[in-house]
Amino acid sequence: MKRKKNRFLLFCISWLPGCGEMYLGFMKRGVSLLTLFSLGMMVAIITNMGVLSLIPVILWAYSFFEANNLGGLPDEEFHRVEDKYMFGLDSMEMDSIKNSLMGKYRKGLAIVLILLGINLLWNVICDILYDIFYMFELSDYFYEITSSIGNGVTRVAIGVAIIWFGVKLIKGKKVELEEAEKVEEIGDGK
Repeated sequence: MKRKKNRFLLFCISWLPGCGEMYLGFMKRGVSLLTLFSLGMMVAIITNMGVLSLIPVILWAYSFFEANNLGGLPDEEFHRVEDKYMFGLDSMEMDSIKNSLMGKYRKGLAIVLILLGINLLWNVICDILYDIFYMFELSDYFYEITSSIGNGVTRVAIGVAIIWFGVKLIKGKKVELEEAEKVEEIGDGK
């Protein structure tokens, strides 16, 4: 059974996304928020796209206020709150996400992972070559060229993944609509 905690300590802990929820005993909620916040930060940093940094900020604000609102609930309401994964990440839905990633999205995910792996190797090789060129005082030119190429590959990989995923979503919705029309036609024809 969850029990309410110290409000001041909750306020301090809730500045870290998901930690306030975990402090209150809502581990699934807290882990969901902390994971999504971390992934959002990682994507924003890797892509170097400022607009994507809004996602972690929104998640942080949501987590902060949700934890403090949960801590302020009357005891009866507090005990009725269920601890489940947020944003559709429950166990049954996790299986469908896993099946999607390993099924119809497998090729796209593999391409993105390969491109990100190539980018990582590129950065390692460039760092080694930078040290070598540093001895010959050519390091500034080499660094500018290789870093722009390396950053470009990452942005292109993530951009392609986003476009591909969007196209898949549109195609999937179109197929669903066509199937719904067929079902309606069959129902009307009887």
